[in-house]
Amino acid sequence: MMQFDAAMQSFATIHKQYGPMLDGLLLMFFRMLAFASTGPIFNRKTIPILIKISAAFFLTGTLAWMIPPDTQGPLSASGLYGPFVLQLIMNIVVGALIGFIADMILQAAYAAGNTMNNQIGLSSAMIMDPANGKQAMLLEMLFSYITVLIFIYLGGMHWMIAALKRSLEVFPLYTIQQPIAQVIDLSYLVDLSGNVLLVGVELVSPVIVVTMAVDVMLGIVNRTAQQMPVFQLSFALKPSIGVAIMWITLSTFLQALSDYLNEHSKIF
Repeated sequence: MMQFDAAMQSFATIHKQYGPMLDGLLLMFFRMLAFASTGPIFNRKTIPILIKISAAFFLTGTLAWMIPPDTQGPLSASGLYGPFVLQLIMNIVVGALIGFIADMILQAAYAAGNTMNNQIGLSSAMIMDPANGKQAMLLEMLFSYITVLIFIYLGGMHWMIAALKRSLEVFPLYTIQQPIAQVIDLSYLVDLSGNVLLVGVELVSPVIVVTMAVDVMLGIVNRTAQQMPVFQLSFALKPSIGVAIMWITLSTFLQALSDYLNEHSKIF
């Protein structure tokens, strides 16, 4: 009991001396932890919680210089826990919102994989995706890995750090009432989330056009030569042609995906 009292007195002494900095670091850490839980790459279930906490510590240390040195929160100023808890909640909301927006940009490539998978007749070919802990389509996993690699190659990690730095300027750490609806363009978010499927279809449009042409030709063959097993033939023909077209247009797909990510990098 005496050791506990001594520890609390030591903590009180340290907090009295470095209170504003400790409060700011705690608020920033919770914002970074919320971002790491919902943002791209880190939001995968295969990422251990210790890695997410380590990433939050790294981001906090990277942006610690942005903590106002002469600003005191309610905990260090008057010892009020209520307003400080509200500040924690608001920072968690801001960090989670930024991570959600960043991850939404990558969802278009996942939609492209699902669209192509259904179009070429591989919707039943599913494997266990350890990253999400559920069954996933083959091309969805392939496109997700390609998107993550391109995102990192284009400097996505720098984009995320820049977004977090900007969030500290727009949404201060010690503010309880955050003007989220006034600062964030809600119409842009609606367009971004509503066009996910449209962008996914545009990314794999060559495969869609060619496979639709194959369907038309198979339909004509079925009407003219009804003795041919067109239905069984389509099971082998469409996946082969779809994969071949994807391989031929792979460079165009990668360039279009890179342009899409660069275009939407302003959200960061």
